[in-house]
Amino acid sequence: MNTRLLNTLLIFFITLIALNFILPKPNQTPVSTNEMTLRVAKESYVTPDIPILEIQNTTATNISIDTCKDISIQKDYTPLTGLPAEFCKTLTIASGGKEKVDLGPLYQLFQTPAKYEFRLVKDTKTTGAGVTMEAPGFFRSLFRTIFYAPIYNLFAFLIANFTGYNFGLAIILVTIFIRLLLLVPQHHILTNSKKMQAIQPKIKELQDKYKGDQAKIGMELMALYKAEQVNPLGSCLPLLIQMPLLIVLYWTVLGIADLSNYYYIYPVLANFDISKINTNFFGIHLLSIGGITGVVLALTVG
Repeated sequence: MNTRLLNTLLIFFITLIALNFILPKPNQTPVSTNEMTLRVAKESYVTPDIPILEIQNTTATNISIDTCKDISIQKDYTPLTGLPAEFCKTLTIASGGKEKVDLGPLYQLFQTPAKYEFRLVKDTKTTGAGVTMEAPGFFRSLFRTIFYAPIYNLFAFLIANFTGYNFGLAIILVTIFIRLLLLVPQHHILTNSKKMQAIQPKIKELQDKYKGDQAKIGMELMALYKAEQVNPLGSCLPLLIQMPLLIVLYWTVLGIADLSNYYYIYPVLANFDISKINTNFFGIHLLSIGGITGVVLALTVG
């Protein structure tokens, strides 16, 4: 059991490392001096992800920015008006510092493919940045529909109805639910493993009998597996089931409070309020260290 858990964790983290290499990295835009610079972390995002917009101040003085008065937004070259009040904030960027502009309140804007232009005008200084929102590809859409959306809605249902918006309790309940869901396939795998161990002498006998004739050995082994009702690939099944669930659990925990998740909420949970989620669990902030704390809690329970 411990070996199987270690193998699962190893494959899980190898997959995450591979994803970090495969996924596009943020653009490294050169920063000029003595200027106010508005920039996005990436030139393109996939809907409904929320772009990361940042203001950098390389002037000699502090700059105060009113996000509603000083920043204008165009969608497909059409100016946007009537932005929500939650977007309106005053940011103070120290000399040599930078601040992120919270685009979370505008999450509904980024649910459809479009081109966006952000322009910042302050005193005599003007700066701008653009971003393209792209539609997700087939496999990304499939993954979101089959795995991410159901798991996130399960979290949302439990958070809103059983835990008083406590994220830590929801992690425990979801993990227990997933473990119960996997009981049947895991029992099947354990049974299959025992059968495989029981027929090892017969396998060795066939390999010795037809030594050097791989085709004959293969045919005889398949006949043996069929007669004994054993699946030689049965040990791979739990990993094929668990890996997508572990990856989805990781990404769900990581972005549980991201307002872009309203895009995935089922109509029956339309009243779910993401802003009410409490990520503090007995004094532990579950979204610290990139969400790893919450994932560790899930693995501990599982």
